[in-house]
Amino acid sequence: MRTSISGKAMMIYGIVFLFIIAMTFWLSYTGTVGRLQKDLQDANLALLKQVDSKIEAAFRQTEKDLLSMAEGLEFVYFMNNSYSDDGHRYSIYYTLTNRLREFISNNPSYSSVFAYSHISGDLMTEETYLKQASSEFNWLAQYLDMPEYFKWLSTQKVWDGHETQDVITLVRSFPSLSSPGFRKGLMAISIKEAQLSQMIKAIYEDGHAGQFFILDAEGNVVTHDDKNQLYRNMKSLPYIQTILRDPDSGSFNVKLDGIQESVFYRTSGYTGWKFVSIMPESTVFEPIKVTRNLLLTFAVVMFFLALAALFYVNRWTFKPLDRLAGKLSGVNKRRGQGAESIGLRNLEHIFDEMVTDREQLEQHVRDSKPMLKWKIMMDVLNGNRSDFHAMYHHLEFLGIHMYSERFIVCTAEIGKEGEQLAPRDETLYTYMFCNVAEELIRTEHAGLAIDLGGGRAAVLLSFAEGDAEQNHLRTLVILELILDIMKRQFGLTVTIGVGKCRMEMKEIPSSFDESQKALHYKMIFGKHSVISVDDLQPPDRQDYYKLSRMIDPVMEAMRQTDRVKMLTYLSDTFREAVVSNLPPELIRQLCYDLVMKSLQTVKAIGIEPEISMGPLSSFYDRIGKCENWKDAERLVGDTLEGLASQIEEKRNQRGKNETIERMLDYIREHYQEYDLSLDRLAEMFHLTPPYISKLFKDHTESNFIDYMIEIRIKAAMELLKDKSIKVNDVSGAVGYANTRSFLRTFKKYTGLTPTEYREHMSKPIPS
Repeated sequence: MRTSISGKAMMIYGIVFLFIIAMTFWLSYTGTVGRLQKDLQDANLALLKQVDSKIEAAFRQTEKDLLSMAEGLEFVYFMNNSYSDDGHRYSIYYTLTNRLREFISNNPSYSSVFAYSHISGDLMTEETYLKQASSEFNWLAQYLDMPEYFKWLSTQKVWDGHETQDVITLVRSFPSLSSPGFRKGLMAISIKEAQLSQMIKAIYEDGHAGQFFILDAEGNVVTHDDKNQLYRNMKSLPYIQTILRDPDSGSFNVKLDGIQESVFYRTSGYTGWKFVSIMPESTVFEPIKVTRNLLLTFAVVMFFLALAALFYVNRWTFKPLDRLAGKLSGVNKRRGQGAESIGLRNLEHIFDEMVTDREQLEQHVRDSKPMLKWKIMMDVLNGNRSDFHAMYHHLEFLGIHMYSERFIVCTAEIGKEGEQLAPRDETLYTYMFCNVAEELIRTEHAGLAIDLGGGRAAVLLSFAEGDAEQNHLRTLVILELILDIMKRQFGLTVTIGVGKCRMEMKEIPSSFDESQKALHYKMIFGKHSVISVDDLQPPDRQDYYKLSRMIDPVMEAMRQTDRVKMLTYLSDTFREAVVSNLPPELIRQLCYDLVMKSLQTVKAIGIEPEISMGPLSSFYDRIGKCENWKDAERLVGDTLEGLASQIEEKRNQRGKNETIERMLDYIREHYQEYDLSLDRLAEMFHLTPPYISKLFKDHTESNFIDYMIEIRIKAAMELLKDKSIKVNDVSGAVGYANTRSFLRTFKKYTGLTPTEYREHMSKPIPS
């Protein structure tokens, strides 16, 4: 008996069909159950994250409350043990005790608060005061030399002067940002362990089926569902060791007391504590049991239905195979329309849909290429992609040609002379620039350009050969061509900053940063120019760094509109440059830095650089044409005088304020007094400290502290000219009670110590 093609196909495809059905349901089962298991694990980890976030928020608020409370003047007196007499001492004790009690009364979530003075050894809480507390009660002293500014302690028994409680404690240094050896004391605030447990229970509203506890970095229990576990160290347990070793979050299964348990944990980024949830595996995966059973039942039913359907419809399903075989053999076996099967027609329809879907997918990929190109370029510029070979196939897919080394990054800014571009026009012009740039680059080299937004674009070039200098020159030639085309054909101004040539892809972010830095110098070089970072950065010479420190007095004199001092300091700076035998390119760089810092100074005063710069757009060319350093000094001096005039004009427009003038006179008369402060001025002139601070900022262009420092340091500089006065005496004479603070401030303000300044003033000035 011969078997027809349809019969053979029925047997072969029947087996395959049943196998596919079985595999499909098996994969569906495993995929669905596996995904649900993953979702349940993520849900448990999410709960841990909620607990972590809630506790962190509470702890940060606690730290903020403690810092806010410690700002009171009574804490300063207590910590420094600084009292004028016994009456003052008792007044401070009384005020401080009331402050602590009020703090605890207003914050019921806190258990107790402590203030410990290392200088006096006194310990104070809201309940009691211990003078020179013994080690039995003064548990805070052991944390005086902790390396951190603050530390959260795990649960411990702490006596607050009234009772001993289980608390979690925050210990904070005083002053708040003092290092070991410089601390006057410590502040501490405690939260009841029961309060922490209540916060956790609020997250698990329906209760926790297993165990929940928190461990510190040493494995000590901070809080636990089972209060008998408090003060226990669990580090010896193997699964706890696994948790302590992992700095992140995760989960794993472990058998505890013969029961398979699921362990979920998370590491706090704020305290470093470990949040641990242990639940029986049967409880964790209880929600998926019904789904799993339904899938199994459905798979079995479908398997038998498919088996029955295969035998019932096989002769109608595979008949088209016979007709197809007849056509291939050249035999035309026409059948009646009623007996014709539709199986192959369905298959043909499916193929048509597949072809259509593929064409749509290809079109979607083509439309997405510009976005993919932008994403890859931004990843390279930001350093997220640094392996050329790993991303080579992505570049090839996008049609981007790039060499594996020798890269230069440029940042371009596109605009139109005398016109503010609309966002839509910026996008259009930047797109035109990128097309022109890529076309010119790819004629001989490789590279691409993308839109950075805001009328800016980034250009990445790579070269097949050549050293850094050669490739830099090639880049400049290409960029000049781009500028010419954009100006001539589109009427656009383009300013381009050029970074250094880098050999490896991982160095591209450095070149990108350099190009952005170079672009900032468009104020000096002017718009529609190419600015290379090599033209801006001076060589690593100590002489130039010494000169750069001399720029600050020039800027200060300009800010004060003291033209005589400004020109004197400027002359000294240029004379020092000549005496140091600086090459011409460094003297030109000095000119650029002077003008750049002057623009920054007037901007800080409130004069916009675009308005103040005036003719500075041609400053670079004029400096290049200077035949000697005196011409350059004269050009810089004229520029600074113009800016000083604008500062003076702005101040004249502002007008005078009689109140601030009287304050300034008062400060000049009393700056020698170390307790001169903003609060004292407020009391003297019957104003609030914030209002006085605003007056200072508006009318002196500096805040009160900076003004005080300036007055005192200038007075100290005058006193130091007299060699018979000791540095310590100078410190006290200008209002510094602490000589070390005076030395540090003087060095920061002048760049020299008082002794170095005195020696510098005694040197003869070179002619």
